[in-house]
Amino acid sequence: MTTTPPLTSPVPALPDTGRPPAELWAEMEAAARGDVDWRAGRLQGYVYAVGDDVLEVAAEAFRRFLHTSPLSPRVFPSLQRFAADLVGMVSGLLHADQPIGTVTTGGTESNMLAVLSARERGRAERGITAPEIVLPRSGHPSFNKAAHFLGLTVVRVPTGADLQGDVAALRAAVTDNTVLLVGSAPSYTHGVIDPIPGMAAIAAERGISFHVDGCVGGLFLPFLEKLGHPLTPWDFRVPGVSTISADLHKHGYAAKGASLLLHRDPQLQRYHTFEFNGWPNGRYYTQTVGGTRAGGAIAAAWAVMQYLGESGYLRITEHTMKLTRAFQEGIAAIPGLEVWGAPVMSKFGYGSRVLDITAVADLLEQRGWYVGRQQDPPGINMHVLPVHEPVVDHYLRDLREAAARVSRGEVKSQGKAASYT
Repeated sequence: MTTTPPLTSPVPALPDTGRPPAELWAEMEAAARGDVDWRAGRLQGYVYAVGDDVLEVAAEAFRRFLHTSPLSPRVFPSLQRFAADLVGMVSGLLHADQPIGTVTTGGTESNMLAVLSARERGRAERGITAPEIVLPRSGHPSFNKAAHFLGLTVVRVPTGADLQGDVAALRAAVTDNTVLLVGSAPSYTHGVIDPIPGMAAIAAERGISFHVDGCVGGLFLPFLEKLGHPLTPWDFRVPGVSTISADLHKHGYAAKGASLLLHRDPQLQRYHTFEFNGWPNGRYYTQTVGGTRAGGAIAAAWAVMQYLGESGYLRITEHTMKLTRAFQEGIAAIPGLEVWGAPVMSKFGYGSRVLDITAVADLLEQRGWYVGRQQDPPGINMHVLPVHEPVVDHYLRDLREAAARVSRGEVKSQGKAASYT
């Protein structure tokens, strides 16, 4: 279990008098020296950097709306306009019949609201009081987190040899209490798209909500398809898909935290709204978990999408896939290593059937790389971005040397467990 690090000694206290900004910046820079150097391409994921120009647009837009919040549209109608534009732009990319959606603080909240909507739909339409979610083992942990907070049972079914959700196993797991089925586009660990059409068909047959977790791929896959890459259908073109989550702060390249939950039917959005009138200030109404939220994140997402436009996203996607192929081909050329499954985008995992991949990961970390470890099957997780262009050869060289040392039996793994956090 992850715990909060102990406080340093002495216990910090509010200073008696204010400190000059220069002193603060110096201390903050010193504190950040232990952070992973993402600008040098040493980090996989977490920071979705595609250029200083995009970072500057996001930062300036955030700064201009730093003190705003979308809680009251009457106070900041600008944010309502930006949010509506974001919903409209992404709804079009995902082939929705109409723009229906909510801007959230991240993929976890988007997925949580999808779970809440499904729970309330199941209660209202089918009288379900012991609701269940069914999803593949590869589904994101945020669904278990949502179920923990909202009182649902989670049933995870196996994936096939291709690491996609098993449609037959999903069908067998559905009961009269199932309110939500989930598929990933793509899965966070292996970067493969679940068989969304077959899974969504089960949901449609049973009158169950179906959610596509597109937090990683929602703003990458549409441009990949426009570039001519054939993909398994996964968005609102698939009958039975009820909701889709898509993170603006991942491959939308916006500031954290901003995500979207999009709906096929406006009733599904109403199922996750909250309204209360029993206090002195009158009506309180939200569509999200939080009340006050950072208006700057909404403004930054709008600004980045307007700045890049379709041509910018196509350019970044094409460049990213070129780098991804370079990594994958280099990995596959190293004796004993292979890329798992058939990943569709810049998110993938790799490992070995003959080498101790945990020992390989240990050696990479000793060389200063941040290594995303995975456990099923054991491997290393990668998320390629343009920031990695200068380090492709360096990474592959270190990986080749690490694999060779492990193959020769020079090192053994330290038993470090896989952990996203």
